[in-house]
Amino acid sequence: MMVPDRVTLAHNLGAALAAPESAQRVNDLRAVLTTEAVAWESDEQRLMRNVSERVDIASGNASRLVPLARSVHALLDAASSNDMVRLLLELVAERERLVGILLTHVKGTITQTSFQSFVAEQRWPERVRRRIASLSLRDIEDLMNALNEGDIARLEGLIVA
Repeated sequence: MMVPDRVTLAHNLGAALAAPESAQRVNDLRAVLTTEAVAWESDEQRLMRNVSERVDIASGNASRLVPLARSVHALLDAASSNDMVRLLLELVAERERLVGILLTHVKGTITQTSFQSFVAEQRWPERVRRRIASLSLRDIEDLMNALNEGDIARLEGLIVA
């Protein structure tokens, strides 16, 4: 089976999420991962393989899988480019945990130094880490809202600005 392009994966993920047994349908899409990576895969196919692998991490936990699949679907559907998918994938995939940390920072429960350490340790692209580390508290609140609302355009604006 060939790895689908972004539009196809977004469509298939949306259909799976709309099905009565969405967790099982999303798990069924994991067939993408059973294929061996090949040298002639396009950059977009490699990206979609990475997206599929990110969803696969939650495949054993239906209560985590469906929300993750919804977040990834929103990203695939609304991102302005594959580069934006690449930049935002980990933020979107770790939305709940990230929003929790951001909230503790905004409330002053963790220090700026602790927040900077947290950001530095993430697997996010360097550009994303630098940008989040430099956000004002107001922008961090906006980032939390964008993540919670699945507002990919606003998320892009905050990260790329």
